[in-house]
Amino acid sequence: MTDISATHVVPSRPVADRAARTRLAYLDGWRGLSIALVLIGHFFPVPGINLGVLGVEFFFVLSGRLMGEILFIERYPLKKFFKRRFSRIYPALLVFVIVAMVALSGTFIAFKWKAALTALTFTYNYAGILVTRAGALDHIWSLCIEEHAYIILALISVIVSSRSRVVVLLLALALLAMANGAVSYWVFGMGYEATYWRTDVHIASILLSASICLLKADGRLPAVFRGKHVALAASICAVVLFLDRVPTPIHYLFAVPLLALAVNALDFSPRYLTGLLSSWPMATLGLWSYSLYLWQQPFYKFVYEQGSAPIPMLAGVFVCALCSYYVIERPAREWLNRNW
Repeated sequence: MTDISATHVVPSRPVADRAARTRLAYLDGWRGLSIALVLIGHFFPVPGINLGVLGVEFFFVLSGRLMGEILFIERYPLKKFFKRRFSRIYPALLVFVIVAMVALSGTFIAFKWKAALTALTFTYNYAGILVTRAGALDHIWSLCIEEHAYIILALISVIVSSRSRVVVLLLALALLAMANGAVSYWVFGMGYEATYWRTDVHIASILLSASICLLKADGRLPAVFRGKHVALAASICAVVLFLDRVPTPIHYLFAVPLLALAVNALDFSPRYLTGLLSSWPMATLGLWSYSLYLWQQPFYKFVYEQGSAPIPMLAGVFVCALCSYYVIERPAREWLNRNW
């Protein structure tokens, strides 16, 4: 998924309006953990829990925290924010969609130009439910939600000036989205994809994390949530609540808020946890995570639908993703940021 810089606003006073941003390696590691869960869940599934779905939630709550810092605390210029988001996301996505369409045409993954178009316009999460879809693009639903969240949060940052009001609004919208998901799933009998691919449901993960981030920055996060072991305990509880035997809406009503708390409480965690997340393997996975996320889907489909051996397919993921990162993603981002 997308890689907003894993930085953190370090306040010099209770309200962090004067803040310097320093890079926190353990947030890169959290992103690395997210993509690791997705890859394990897809290529080496663990009975009783969908680690791929859980990994997506790890991505979402991290994005919520970082967007909260960038848009509401640092007040990053929106023009520059969207330019950098475009340069980071679109070149690699465009190449992936084109290569996948050409390479997979005629295979069991039937490609449709409408599906490709909706992926490139970030409408796949709705079009995939209502209009058309292609198996190798199914993961784009989560990228769509993140892009929609950029726009919604940016609009809120312009319209609402008071951070206290922003927190209230974010929490209210998150609760509405969570309720929307529960009603869609339980009352109207919609399936997982018809419910939780939708931005009007799944954006709750990002909004909750952003609101907790702002409460923390303003010194209003209750002390009980700032303990040394809160991040680890909340993460473990969230994983338990994501077990298959737990009803799906419970995952998003209770487990996701725990993950949103966990990613924000990392700042208070002991060295053994932040050190593990900051380690070279985890941080490097985080660096490659967007390209890995893009390219894992078609290989996963070969394993899931064709019974291909998972280890060679996973190796193929890394080959394609590293080529994407070092040949497309990073050079394109640097060139666009330098010249645009």
